[in-house]
Formats: sequence, C-alpha cells, structure tokens
Amino acid sequence: MRLALLLGGPLLVTEGLRKRLEGFRLWAADSGARHAPALGLPLELWLGDMDSSPPWLDLKAPKEVLPRDKDLTDGEALFRRALELGAEEVLGLGALGGRLDHTLAHLELAFLLAERGCRVELTDGLAWALPLLPGVHELPLEPGSPFSLLPFPEAILGVEGARWNLSPTPLRATTRTLENQALGPLKVRVERGRALLYRFP
Repeated sequence: MRLALLLGGPLLVTEGLRKRLEGFRLWAADSGARHAPALGLPLELWLGDMDSSPPWLDLKAPKEVLPRDKDLTDGEALFRRALELGAEEVLGLGALGGRLDHTLAHLELAFLLAERGCRVELTDGLAWALPLLPGVHELPLEPGSPFSLLPFPEAILGVEGARWNLSPTPLRATTRTLENQALGPLKVRVERGRALLYRFP
C-alpha cells in the first residue's frame, strides 16, 4: 500500500510532485484536504476533528470525524492509521513548514514509520526530508543536487559521492553536515543513531 497523506502545512503542487504520486492513494488530515483538488487524485479518506478545515471546502470523500478533545493531532492519527493498515510507503505532503511544533512532530512520526519498516518521505513540494536508520543508504540524487544531513539527535555518519565526503564520524548538535552537494548517486552510512537527509532546491 502506497499512501500520500495530506497534512496542514504549506504545499506547492508541481508537475514533478504529481508524477511522484503515481500509484499512491490519497488521504487527508483535517485542513490538509485543501490540497487535494490541485493534485487531481480522488481523496479516499478525510480524517480529523474538522476544527481547522476552511468552511468553503466541500469534498466528495469518505469523512471520519474525530473528537476535538483528544491526546494526539489529526496528523498523528492519520500516520497511525497508515501503520495499522500496513502501508509500505508513505509520502507526508504539507508535513514541512508551517508550525514548528507540528513539523518536528511529523519528523518524529516519520522515524516511527521507518522503524516499522515503512519507507517514508516528507515534503512541502520543494524540500524533501528522509529519515535514515542504521545501515547503508544509497540515494539516486542527480549531480549538483544540494542536500543537508543532520544527526537526529546524534549519530555516527559517513557520506560518499558528495562534494564534501565524510568518513564515519560521531556527530551531535552540529552544522558540519549542512549544505553539501551530490556528485551523483549518494551513499550515506549510519553506523549508530538516526539521521535526517534534507533535500532542498
């Protein structure tokens, strides 16, 4: 199951994003549903307490209304529903930008999904964030693609195939691995801890 989850942050819908969504089913959390019309895909699930959806938004989609008094956001409820139903790949659209607390929570939820064996990426339509767990990750970046690599919150990281390669190094609370550039396919080695790959325009 491949799911695109519409969240409440900003989302720039481009032709590249529409192409990336081929083969994905579309779900939305509350106000994230406002992005659905621009994507041109049927919305299969609209879940949330509906306290932030604009009143003009009238979509023909199955709606599941949650109580307003609850101990998780509508976005987290959507991520957890994806896990429960065995999603193999998840794209969190509108997961970056917007409120910082929500963005940070989405990053942690992305790691949760990755730890359960689900491939997950988050985007605002321009930048993309990919959680990396221990292991070797081969990433098909185009030559010249800018990226940053962040320990999350600490890790032993190595990078090959970049303008500035790095032998496996313990990292914590540092900007040392920000604003690098891929020379082609990139290999990131996470020997310990967790890391976040951030691709930006």
